[in-house]
Amino acid sequence: MARSRWVVVLSSLFALAVAAGAATAAKDKDKDKGKGGSDKPSAAPPGVTLNACGCYQKGNGCVCTNKKAKCECPGECEPVGCDEKRNKEMEKEYSDAVKHAQDEDKKRDESAAKKAQDADKKRQADEAAAEKKRAEEETAADEAAAAAQARAEKDEKAAAEKAKKEKDGGKKKP
Repeated sequence: MARSRWVVVLSSLFALAVAAGAATAAKDKDKDKGKGGSDKPSAAPPGVTLNACGCYQKGNGCVCTNKKAKCECPGECEPVGCDEKRNKEMEKEYSDAVKHAQDEDKKRDESAAKKAQDADKKRQADEAAAEKKRAEEETAADEAAAAAQARAEKDEKAAAEKAKKEKDGGKKKP
């Protein structure tokens, strides 16, 4: 179950990263259309359209006219190293998301362990209190039984003395 949760989280993050990159590129492309696409006059042949990065397609290759061109054209013709840079950033975001999810799982596990430990302590305290109450009741019952037995013995002695007195008293009369 935890593994499927990871897959969903990471897939969602990847999709959001790709969508955010595409949206940013589209915004920047619209913004750069008014600027002409580069800071310096272009060295592109006439009739070639430059993208937002200042690059154009030449056959199967890519030619960039500005050495300080920005990486703003994902999926299009870009300066060298932009794809690696973008992949590195995505890997970092991915590892940060994984670390964050692992931290959350760890906190959740620690919280569950603490709750179980607290419940165990409470149960032990309740058992100790119940045992103490039972012992007190048992002691009170033993004391009551001892008191009742002492009263019974006292009553027996008193009855025996009374019977003896009556017996002794009955012999003196004749």
